[in-house]
Amino acid sequence: MASISVYIRDYLELTDFSLIPVLVTGVVMITILFQLPIIFSFLVCVLGLLATATFEGLVIYLGSYYDVFTEQILKTSIIQFSIFELVNAAILLLVMYPIQRYKLGFHTTSNDALKAYNFWLSAILIIAIFTMQVALVKLSTIHVVIPIILGLILLTAVYLAYLHNKKLWKNRRERLSKQ
Repeated sequence: MASISVYIRDYLELTDFSLIPVLVTGVVMITILFQLPIIFSFLVCVLGLLATATFEGLVIYLGSYYDVFTEQILKTSIIQFSIFELVNAAILLLVMYPIQRYKLGFHTTSNDALKAYNFWLSAILIIAIFTMQVALVKLSTIHVVIPIILGLILLTAVYLAYLHNKKLWKNRRERLSKQ
């Protein structure tokens, strides 16, 4: 998600549209990895993006206060940008560990998440966002090919998750029928 954001924001200079692909890939990844319905995945993704932006802002503020980071240096120096991202990742891991360990937050059942319409909605979201990116980007061939490749990778991941889901449900039905 970070690579998609950096690519769209910094290389293509489409800062107005950089949040949309990150949001869509986040929702799809959360839906697939945590088996949540899309609406809950959207909620978790938005809350995660807000928390990440808050911590990034805090790190930039503290870094600029102590003359470690500035926005210009982060844009020009890959080493400074990498250090900035590592500090953010470390802080977010420290915050996420107790949340995951002690199951803090809201709970939902996964019965609705494994239904086929969530996979179809995920695929439609991916196709829509990458079609919009291809339509917006008129720079060169490589900048059109990269969103297409990313879209195909994400669509393949959604399809494989769907097949895995069908296999799990089939095994579950077989197990329940034997009882």
